[in-house]
Amino acid sequence: MSRLGRRPIEIPAGVKVTVGDHKVAVTGPKGAIERQFNPRVKIAVDEAGKKLSVTREGNTKFDKAVHGTERSLLNNMIIGVTAGYEKKLEIHGVGYGAKQQGNELVIQIGYTHPVKMEIPKGINITTPNPNLVVIQSVNKELLGNFAAKVREIKPCDPYQIKGIKYGDEVIRKKAGKTFVSGAK
Repeated sequence: MSRLGRRPIEIPAGVKVTVGDHKVAVTGPKGAIERQFNPRVKIAVDEAGKKLSVTREGNTKFDKAVHGTERSLLNNMIIGVTAGYEKKLEIHGVGYGAKQQGNELVIQIGYTHPVKMEIPKGINITTPNPNLVVIQSVNKELLGNFAAKVREIKPCDPYQIKGIKYGDEVIRKKAGKTFVSGAK
């Protein structure tokens, strides 16, 4: 049995969990999330309404693999509606920057034109300064995908340290080419 999947999930005060036919809806102070789960996994709320348990139907390799994954996804939903998730993106380079205009994130990153990205529903963006983008959401998956798409525009270059990087990412500067006299 999966060690992670075996552990029950505590339901904090102020969070409402509704379990339907392979569908779970979680509502909390920060928002609401709904997700479809694998039919091979059973999700149950205890009588007191304080804990969630995740069990699997069979003992096949697939069932074992999906058991812990579905439990983690459910736990991420509960954390999202109580505390929320946040990612910071730093923009490095002369003349580089970002700002929010309505429902778009406009990034000036060294191209001939600014790059405009539509902000998906369920994501909040703030730009305290032009070189920092703070992305917040209750959905960890949606947040990670959008942050990856923004970073993909121009990942940080290890030679010049220019581009977009995550706030906690460490990029080691690489040495450029050197000229050795007398080399053939």
